[in-house]
Amino acid sequence: MTTKNKIVVLLSIVHFLTVLIAILKSFGTLNLFGTAIAPIWIVIWSFTFLLPIINLAAIINNRDSWNLFYWLGLFFNILAIAFIIRHHQIDLF
Repeated sequence: MTTKNKIVVLLSIVHFLTVLIAILKSFGTLNLFGTAIAPIWIVIWSFTFLLPIINLAAIINNRDSWNLFYWLGLFFNILAIAFIIRHHQIDLF
């Protein structure tokens, strides 16, 4: 159980760093459904949707103990989502 939380926080940190690299660097594009998209963004979007769900499920399942690693991973996920929203200029409100 102790290695699972460290793997999840490591994935969250790597995801956040990948988002920063994808924002700062230009990659080749791929035409998908009539729009040009970099292949790295497909991976980033999949992790953006999956990692917060995994962290929240782990926090809910381990509600007896307060685990810092899952909360830290969730913080990095929310930070990555904020950077993605800002980069793609998604208007929420």
